[in-house]
Amino acid sequence: MEVIADFSRRDERIRCIGDRLGRLGVVGNFGELMRIAHAEGADYIFFSDQDDVWVSNKIANQLTYLKEMESQHGQKTPILVYSDLEVVTQQLEGTHPSFMSYQGLTHESRDPLRVLLTQNFVTGCATVINRPLLELANPLPADVIMHDWWLALCAAACGRIEYLPHALVRYRQHGANQIGAEGFFTMVNPLSEASERRLGRSGYYVFGSIRHAALLGERVASLNIPCSAEALWLLKRFAACAYEGRFRRLWTVFQLRLRRQGLFRQLLLYWRLLVSPSGAVPH
Repeated sequence: MEVIADFSRRDERIRCIGDRLGRLGVVGNFGELMRIAHAEGADYIFFSDQDDVWVSNKIANQLTYLKEMESQHGQKTPILVYSDLEVVTQQLEGTHPSFMSYQGLTHESRDPLRVLLTQNFVTGCATVINRPLLELANPLPADVIMHDWWLALCAAACGRIEYLPHALVRYRQHGANQIGAEGFFTMVNPLSEASERRLGRSGYYVFGSIRHAALLGERVASLNIPCSAEALWLLKRFAACAYEGRFRRLWTVFQLRLRRQGLFRQLLLYWRLLVSPSGAVPH
């Protein structure tokens, strides 16, 4: 806080925001910042994690690209732009030049919604959004899994997601990350702690994603946000999975052609849909 306060005294563009709300958690913290940014009329919003390092041209590159997208698709279109990241140690020593490759992730340019309904591939600290997306995504629902997943889902359903394949963030790993970066083969190794953690929380992510669809469908309807008929149908149909039996639920996901990236992630999705009790959406 002292560092931020010192910067704000020396640079009028920087403001230190205090509150008495206590510990809100990562989602609650970003939700509160989104609320303030929306109330104060911010046109573009970057999300920064305190333990990462931005390369010097990150803001300029992403903002230029976002404005190009607005000129192509209209300034009222909700747009999210994100980049790749370099995975580094606590001492900023390089671990992997590409977080996307390290995690076995790829950008979905053709049909991102069918992936984002069950899996996130956008990292918040490498993201910038415009005002229309903020207006759609704010306020951040209390029970979303992560703020970046919610933003990406909103953009995929009602706007555009664009990707810069350059590592504009040095993603620091120090053993206490809220999410962190684990190599893909570590994640799929059934004997690794990472794999065990993911299996243990797979139901939370699967049914949390179903809640995402229901929340976004309700918001689009209440705000009368322009959205394609196909996107609205996907949101409504996937949200209905919460009340279906196990095999019907699995068949619905298969019919909707919802998918995760990679065979392991896809099989884990199918397995979780089958083993969870019918009509149960855990919180």
